[in-house]
Amino acid sequence: MNELQLFLQIEGVRRIEVIILPADATAELLLREARRLGLAVEEVLIFVDGRDEPVALDIALREIGVGHHHHVHAHRCHSIEVTVHFNATTKKRAFTPHATVTQVKAWFVHAIEMPPLDAGEHVLQLTGTQDRPETDLHLGTLAHHPHCAIDFTLVPKKRVEG
Repeated sequence: MNELQLFLQIEGVRRIEVIILPADATAELLLREARRLGLAVEEVLIFVDGRDEPVALDIALREIGVGHHHHVHAHRCHSIEVTVHFNATTKKRAFTPHATVTQVKAWFVHAIEMPPLDAGEHVLQLTGTQDRPETDLHLGTLAHHPHCAIDFTLVPKKRVEG
């Protein structure tokens, strides 16, 4: 295969961009593509699934295990401070920008020892809004530099009676 098709998410943009790069592309080339798609800032970090630290820009993506259809993220924040509220409980934890809403929910329900059945009946919502981000959304799409923080509330799913 002479090319990589990757799923790119960038700071502050919720849509997932499909990009095609040469198979030997570096993180620098990925960064140039992120800028072309609207990330018009200078100091950006590149994150890939399975790694908690940003990758060096001169490294070939394949050398760090990035393959066809992998997810990557470009962001200025090294970490996102996430706060989750549920009833009278509040928990905080830092996540990387490429962590997903699903990962935050899993951490929180485990931290408060919520039974799995109850957890399945709840979703994360941006505090003070009606916005319930998709579960596979990268946190970095919701947080902007320099604040690098997100505030969620765990809320019940709407039930349809009938």
